[in-house]
Amino acid sequence: MWHTARVIRYKFCTMEQKQLQTRELVNRLSRIEGQVRALRRSVQDDIVKTDCVKTLSQVKAVTNALKHFGEAFAHASVKQCFAERMTKERLALRIEDIIRSTFSMS
Repeated sequence: MWHTARVIRYKFCTMEQKQLQTRELVNRLSRIEGQVRALRRSVQDDIVKTDCVKTLSQVKAVTNALKHFGEAFAHASVKQCFAERMTKERLALRIEDIIRSTFSMS
């Protein structure tokens, strides 16, 4: 399921819409940073006192947040390709690059 409801879905974005889209992506990253800091604090606590289930739940939340960020970023990137009115060949290469980088195992 794609969580891109807050990402602007217009075919051609104005500068203001691009700035809003960028701000929303940066806000997602800021929330993820906060989640990672909380996770680090949890791990740095005395390991005996650390609640394993809570920590693993935090790991899952961070993983999902990064996944949703990646989806929103890819969506915005592909949309930008259309907005730039790329040639079919260049667009195909760009989409190939996005897919390769998303699913690469390295």
